[in-house]
Amino acid sequence: MAHMINNLTHESVTLLMQHIFGRHPSTSHTVLINPDASRMHATILWDGEDWLLQDSSTNGSFVNGKQVLRGTKHRLYKGDLIHFSNLSGGTWELLDVLPPKSLLIPLTPGLETVELERLAVLPDENSPEITLYLSPNGHWVCESQSGISVLKTGDLVGASDKTWRFIEARASNETVRLESIELPNSAQIGIYFDVSQNEEHVSVKFNMNGCEYDLGLRNHHYLLLLLARKRIEDKAAGLTESEQGWIDKEHLSKMLGLNESHINIQVYRFRKQIIKALPKSLCLPQAIERRTREIRFAYNNVEIAGGAQFTLASNKVI
Repeated sequence: MAHMINNLTHESVTLLMQHIFGRHPSTSHTVLINPDASRMHATILWDGEDWLLQDSSTNGSFVNGKQVLRGTKHRLYKGDLIHFSNLSGGTWELLDVLPPKSLLIPLTPGLETVELERLAVLPDENSPEITLYLSPNGHWVCESQSGISVLKTGDLVGASDKTWRFIEARASNETVRLESIELPNSAQIGIYFDVSQNEEHVSVKFNMNGCEYDLGLRNHHYLLLLLARKRIEDKAAGLTESEQGWIDKEHLSKMLGLNESHINIQVYRFRKQIIKALPKSLCLPQAIERRTREIRFAYNNVEIAGGAQFTLASNKVI
């Protein structure tokens, strides 16, 4: 992300893809208090390669003391000093020229701006009520208790009376449909569980596009094991693919002896594992799916070695 600071007021700004500076509070992302500034004074925008300043004011904008020709786009560099309307007002310094990221802009007082990487949870990692992640086609997806949705610029995202506004780091006029959230084809993903006889130790490996990744032993793998078993059980019972594997979250909580918040933490930890295993991949396998009051394992290509055999419907060992 690119950042600017006002060397007089020490106001810090994270630049949006098209960031408007001006006196009008309802149309400007950063409000200028200088009375000589125009209502919509100038825009700093990202063109895919560089940050550019475009002046649209009456009294002009200045970069390193030189006035920018009105209506033209002036390329900006790290360390540039920018003045709006005159050279005697506050100086804005461009601290860096990194590409923009998708953001969560706080609407609730006291919250900070969240720069989205590949995975984020709200309100925090200790109580992840909402999960945000990148879909394989590059759209941000919001997953909550009510299900999943594709985010678009302007959408409100919140948890526990804390609200942010989502701003996407790309200019796009396309209409995004829920159907565009596509997981890697299940035939390309294989999940392998190795379970100890007492089921206290569960290791996981997955195969994607011919490459195997070992996730080792983790406590949260037992949650995945239960969900995978339910998927296998429903498949064997002849349920349609769309109905296989769904477990009521309250029932799952009783089986695990964990509340829903703790289950969410375990799902989040597994997703962090996947990101660590595939640090450069844009197509991350999302092993968990949700709908209202239910959760399931996303893939049906599953192998389980060891462990006890039991039926999830009755939760009894066979």
